[in-house]
Amino acid sequence: MSDPVETTVLIRTFNEARHLPALLERLTQQVYRDFETVVVDSGSVDGTRDIAAKFGATVIRIDRDHFTFGYSLNVGTREAHGRLIAIVSAHTLPLDGHWLGNLLAPFSEPRVAMVYGRQIGADVSKFSEAQDLRRTFGTERQVLRPPKFFANNANAAIRRDLWLQYPFDAALPGLEDIDWARRWLQNGYEVIYQPSAALLHIHEETWPQVRRRYYREAVAARRIGLKGRRQIPHELGLDGLHLLADVG
Repeated sequence: MSDPVETTVLIRTFNEARHLPALLERLTQQVYRDFETVVVDSGSVDGTRDIAAKFGATVIRIDRDHFTFGYSLNVGTREAHGRLIAIVSAHTLPLDGHWLGNLLAPFSEPRVAMVYGRQIGADVSKFSEAQDLRRTFGTERQVLRPPKFFANNANAAIRRDLWLQYPFDAALPGLEDIDWARRWLQNGYEVIYQPSAALLHIHEETWPQVRRRYYREAVAARRIGLKGRRQIPHELGLDGLHLLADVG
């Protein structure tokens, strides 16, 4: 039986051999040490699972055909031993050894359900994506309350006891993080944006992959009632303003 830990660091993977070693190495450098690492892999063929095992992570395999973001997180959280679940994308890199401690610090308050940290574009990031990250993840700490619903599971942490009451929606093609945050915000809990828990998000997607990602998120936003046809003019106008700002 595993020794009790306060936190489980949960990483979803699919062919992440290029970036996973740097992330796992940075985890070994964290000042906060009371954690285990769990990797949920959906069919990698590039040695990802071997890399994870070499670093001492628990590796759980799922069928690629069953993958959704919510499903993989539910599988990993179900096997976790920590009372807190820190979720991080496999193609990210914490900026320093205080990332995990800073991400978890707000949970000293019992009404905090979720914390998400800052994401910064890497050198290989597309200009448009780096700008979106800059606009979305600023330098000021925030305490979210309705009707503002946001979170991002590329760099986040949740309370496992609340997950037991409301797992991530495995049917959603994306935005399972916002759906989960909204559930607990509407029930009187807090979601915290913690910019001191910062990491580089290394997206190397092709334009077709970017398009599919935005499509998945649009479908999910409509399904959970965050976006609809009435919001299209506003969204197009906002995108236009961002474009002008980026090229200005």
